[in-house]
Parts: sequence; C-alpha cells; structure tokens
Amino acid sequence: MNVPRLASAMLALLLGVFGTAARADGSSSWLAELLNPELRRVDQQRAMYEREVGRLGTPVVGLTAEQFGYQHPRLDAPPLNPAWVQVDLRSTQPIDWIALVPAQLDWQAFDRTAYGFPKRFRIDVSDDREFVTFTTVADFTESDFPDPGVAPVAVRLAGQNARYVRVTVTKFALENGQYFFALAELMVLSGNRNIAISQPVSVSGRYELPPRWSQQNLVDGRTPLGPPIRRELLGYDGLFVDVPRDNSPPIMQVDLGRTFELQEVRLHPVHARIGADVPGFAFPKAFRLEASADAKFTTPVTLFESLDYSNPGNNPVTIPASGAARAVRVVFLSPGVSGPPRRFGLSEIEVYAGGINVARQGTVTVTPDSAPLSKNWPRSLLVDGYTSYGQLMELPDWLAMWTRRRELQSQLASLAERRAVLGERSLTRGLRLLGGIAAVIAVGAFGLSVRSRQRRKNEIEELRMRLARDLHDEIGSNLASLAVTGELAAECATDDTRDDWREVQRVSSESMEAMREVLWVLGAREEAGIDLATRLQRTAQRMLARQEIRWQAPPENPPTDWPAEARREVFLFFKETLANIVRHSRAKHVDLRAHLEHREFILAVHDDGVGFDPSHARDLKGHFTIESSPDAGTTITLRAPV
Repeated sequence: MNVPRLASAMLALLLGVFGTAARADGSSSWLAELLNPELRRVDQQRAMYEREVGRLGTPVVGLTAEQFGYQHPRLDAPPLNPAWVQVDLRSTQPIDWIALVPAQLDWQAFDRTAYGFPKRFRIDVSDDREFVTFTTVADFTESDFPDPGVAPVAVRLAGQNARYVRVTVTKFALENGQYFFALAELMVLSGNRNIAISQPVSVSGRYELPPRWSQQNLVDGRTPLGPPIRRELLGYDGLFVDVPRDNSPPIMQVDLGRTFELQEVRLHPVHARIGADVPGFAFPKAFRLEASADAKFTTPVTLFESLDYSNPGNNPVTIPASGAARAVRVVFLSPGVSGPPRRFGLSEIEVYAGGINVARQGTVTVTPDSAPLSKNWPRSLLVDGYTSYGQLMELPDWLAMWTRRRELQSQLASLAERRAVLGERSLTRGLRLLGGIAAVIAVGAFGLSVRSRQRRKNEIEELRMRLARDLHDEIGSNLASLAVTGELAAECATDDTRDDWREVQRVSSESMEAMREVLWVLGAREEAGIDLATRLQRTAQRMLARQEIRWQAPPENPPTDWPAEARREVFLFFKETLANIVRHSRAKHVDLRAHLEHREFILAVHDDGVGFDPSHARDLKGHFTIESSPDAGTTITLRAPV
C-alpha cells in the first residue's frame, strides 16, 4: 500500500469538495459556514441588504444635459483657507433637507466614482450673508468622506429656518496632482419643493467654463440623477403635439378644476425610448408658460418665457410661480434640435400649490398629434404621475430612497470586506481541518499497512513454526529411529558390517543434532529451552569431534533482552567458523571463548589452521578481528553490541 499517495489523493479530494462547494449566488458553502458560523450571518445580512436594494429599484443615472455643475479652480497646492459656495434663498424659510449631488462627466454606471467630491466639508445655515453667526447642520471635517459615487449626500434638518446655506470645503479632492472640488447641484428642500432652484449663488473661488461649469449651474436643477422617479416603464414615452396647419403655436394645457395659489410648475421632458433613445426628445427651444384664472385663458399671465432654452435632457424644468390660477399651459414657440421639426413633447406637467402637486386631478387639453404611433395616446399621460422612465416621487421621499441606497451600498461594501476576512479564516480552518483529516487518513492507512505487514509476518512465522514442528515430528523421528536401528544393528552385526552400522548410527545422531540446531535457529518451541551458551558448547562438541576443544572459561550468555535474531546470527557465525576449521584448517587444537565485556558479547575462536567467511558480522552491526601468522594458526574475535 502506497500510504503517501493515498493520503495525497484523499487530501486533494477534500480540497476539491471544500473549494467547489460555493453556491451559485456567491454565498458561502455549507462547509465554510460550518467552519465559521459568523460567515453565515454575514451572508444572511448581505442577502437581506441586497433584497432591499432590489426593492429600491434600478436608478436611471447619467448626464443628459450639457451643464455639469460647479467646479472650483484647480490649484497646484492645497489652499491655505477653506473654500465655500452658498445659495441665497431670498428670505428666511423653513429647511427640511440639504443635499449635495456629486458631479459626473458623462453617462455613468451606477457604481461610478464621483468627480471631485470634497474630501472634508461642513454645511452651515445662517440669516447673515457673511456668516458671522451661523449654525452647523452637518460636519464632515474630522475624517475623509467616503466616495459617494452618484448618490446624493443628504442631510435632514429638524425645524431649521434660514436664508443662506453654505458648504465650506476644508479638504479638496486631488486629481493629476491638482487640488479642486466639484458639485453637480446644491438642493435645499422645504416640504416637497427644492427652494434653491434658480436662486443667487456666490462662491469663494469663481470658475466659469460655460455651459459645463458655472456657479449658477449649482442650482439649475440639472443633475446626473435626472428626475425624482422610481424606475417603472409604461407603454408610452409621453404626450406629443404638432404645429397646426394655420401655424398657430401648439399648446398643452391643464385645467386644475379650481383656483390655487401657485408655487412652481415642473415640466418633464420626454426621454424617448420607443424607437429611439433620446433624452429631452422634442423639447422646445422657445416656449412660454402661462397661467389663467379661467380655463379659457381669457386673461393669460406669463409665468416664464424663453426664446433660446437649452435642452434639459431628462431633467425637469422647474419654474417658480406665484399668484392665483385655475389653469396653466405651455405654448410651444420653436422646436428644439433633439426632435422632428414642427413637433413638441412632454412626459409630465406638475403644478405645485400648498406644497403638493395639484395637477394630478386636472383635465388636459392639447393641440392634436398627427403621428400614427402616438396620436391616439391618452391625454392623461401628461398628469398621470409618470415620466418616460418611471413613477414620480416627492423630493423628500426620493432623497430618503437615495440615502438609504447609499447606506446599503456602504454596508454591503463593509460586509464584503468582512466576508473576505472571514472567508480567509474559514479557508485557514478548512485547510487545518483537511490537514488533520489527511493526517488521520495517513495514520490510518499507515496503521492498516503495518497491520497488514504484521499479519503477513505472523503468517510467515506461523508457517515457519509449522515447518519446524514437521521437521521435529517427522524427520526428527525418522532420524532417531535410524540412529537406534544403527546402534542395535552394530551390536548384532558381524565384524564385516559392524563399522558400517556404527557409521549409520553416528551420522544419524549428528544429523538429528544438526536438525535440532536448525530448529533452535528457527525459534521452534521444541528447542526454546536451550540458551546460546549451551548451544555453542553442543555445536562445538559435535562439529569438532576430531579436534581438541579447550574453553578458556565456561561460556557466558548475553542479556535476556538481547534480540533472538542477534543470538541466531552469533550462532550461525560460530557454526560457520567451526565448519571452516573442519573443512580447511587441518587444525588439531581449537581454543574457544564467549563472554560479556563492556556491553559487548565477545566470541573468540583460535585454531592452528587458516581461513573463514566473516560475512555474518555485518548483520550484527558488530566487527571482528583476525590475527594470523605462519605456523601460529588463526585467532578470530567477534564483538557484537548488546
């Protein structure tokens, strides 16, 4: 059995199970969660946050207008003094929310980083234009603010009244070795309205690069976030009108049903998606917004008029209004560049009075649309609460949604970092576990191998003992019978055969004794009672029958804990040495010595002959010496450690 190969194979199998057990949704495998229960809790929390993000819907993000926002002049070194931007609301007003919309440079994915968002800043409000006295409503100057991406950074206020709102930047963004900051929009909400729209802006560092960068872009209502909607697509882009044959200006009108004190009107462009993808599709270059105390517009009042209005993309056009009116209408004077000539379109008209949109229950009147695709679309599209890409939300709800989305994204990022740490710990624990399992497998496999070898060794030992018993019982018995027969036959034989029968008796006896030596070497129970010293004496007496044997002292036995294998090696060495003497030495005298000395068993043989084979000394890890000279015989000494 190849134990290392088996252990490696099992480890590879377990690593494969551990590594491929991840679920398709990216959550942890059951094994990883078992090794680290906290990982399961992190995955559960992450799944909960992801479901909530899903319920918030997919935002429609991207620059659709040529205005980017405000950018502070770029500097080669950090400024010595903080920079600021502020908006004048023209009067002290209640403020519920303040929001900073990050700047972007083009159509962006949802996970895009912000362009030039301030690293550290605070938001203050005051009734003093110079901010000699002020109230800080948000302070992010202690540490770098995390990149908000495209999400607005919104601060909710409680019962705060002020005329001026200022953002003070204490640490600029750094890009390409230059220091600056940029914002797309500064929103100030009172109720459901952004009261900062079109209000005066002042800055500490003026940088004008129209139309993209301008301080007044900070309150123009044009952002990468577009209209405040929850994405939901209908079967229509918006409502369209054509220039009549008499070339009179086409109109879109909403009868509010009764008179309201107007606050503002919002015109939502068409973001064409049926047959094209064009934000601000068919938005007029020149138009007039009018209000009237009656639905027939007997005495119209102009709320706003522009003869060269830049396309807003998919951003709402918010027009402050005042005075009492029952109806409002848009008079289209000149088509824009993003639509066909003599054709105009809007996706929604909102009219705010008392902080709510009072146009939702209004009655729509429009100039006919002659296009086959859209001429039969319902007029209610203009006041149904939907733009081209989704359902309109009130600005506070929209900011709260974005704030929650940004919080969830931040928490998901933190969980991702936490999960990476926990995953590494789980992997470490898993590898330790797998290493332990592999070690157990290796030990088990090794144990099985040892057990298998031991079983095989026992089988061989049992076979050897069986053969030894057979030798003793069968051949030994036959040799004993032959020796007895030879002895009896010699007593009764004639002079001519007596010597032959005695030779038979002698050879039989020697063979039987040699067989006993073999059985002793094999460790047979039948010869287990004879120790090494006795066996050496008997063997010398049998093999050196024609030489004179002289033991210098009675032979000593090695310690009882000396391995039987070592005893057999000593005996076989001794026997082979004596056989050499008998076959080759022609010696007449043999001196023998066997004793213990300094933890060594010493066996010495001296004869007056020559030659022997010392190969067995290596098996004992011992050594031997040879002393020999002409006519003086040979002395062989074996030293075996005990």
